Amino acid sequence: MTSASYAWADKALEGMVLIKKGCFLMGTDKVHDYLALRPNVRERPNDRERPVHKVCLDSFYLDTHEVTQEKWGKLYPYNNSVHKGPNIAVNQIEWKEAHNYCAKQGHRLPTEAEWEYAARAGTTTEYPWGNKLNRAYLWYGGNSGHTHHPVGTRKPNPWGLYDMLGGVWEWTADWYGEFYYKDSPKNNPKGPSDILSWHVIRGGSWIDDKQFVRIAIRYPGMADNTEDYWVGFRCAHDAP
Repeated sequence: MTSASYAWADKALEGMVLIKKGCFLMGTDKVHDYLALRPNVRERPNDRERPVHKVCLDSFYLDTHEVTQEKWGKLYPYNNSVHKGPNIAVNQIEWKEAHNYCAKQGHRLPTEAEWEYAARAGTTTEYPWGNKLNRAYLWYGGNSGHTHHPVGTRKPNPWGLYDMLGGVWEWTADWYGEFYYKDSPKNNPKGPSDILSWHVIRGGSWIDDKQFVRIAIRYPGMADNTEDYWVGFRCAHDAP
C-alpha cells in the first residue's frame, strides 16, 4: 500500500479514519442473483443496486473496525453474539441497539452512501482491491471455516478500513428502499424520507458465499428480528 492510498483518508479520532469529502459512482450495472426473503425463491436481477449514480459527500469519520464485543460490553451488560470473544465483532444486533450504542459514544451510524464510499476507497472495481475476490482481505463462507474471526485479521482497504466486506453485515442509518437509487439526490443522500419496514445492511458476512460480499450488495435488515443475518455495525461521526 502506497502513501498515495491514504491521500483521501487520514487517521483522526481514536479508532476512526477521516474520510475526506468527494464524489463517486454508487451502485453497479452488473447483473447478479439475489436470495429472496422467501425460502427457495430467487430474485433476478439485482435492480436494487441500479442505476449507477453520482453521489457527493461531505467529510466524515468512520470506525476503523467493526464494533467488538469488548467495546460493546463497556456500555451494555448483555451480549447476544453467537460466537463469543472480546475481539470478535458483536453480532445479532438490532438496528435500534446499534443506533443507541453509537449515540452514547457521541457518534452515529453511517449513511448507506457513506458506507459504500468508504468501502470503495476511491476505486471503481467490484472490490476495493480489484475485480476478483481476494481471500487476504475478507472472511467469508469460502475461508472462514464457518465461524467468526477477530476483527482486523484480514488486510485493510486502501483507506485503512478493515472488514468492510465479510466479517458481519453492517447496519446503516438509512431506511431500505428497493428502488431508491432511481431517485437518490446527488449530495449527501440519507435514504427514503418515509418510515419503512427495514434499514439497510451492507457488506456480507463470514457465512456468505462470494456473490454476497460485493461492495454494491444491499439488503433489507430485519430491524426487529436479525436471526437470519449475522449483523453488526461500525459508527460514523460528522467531520468539522
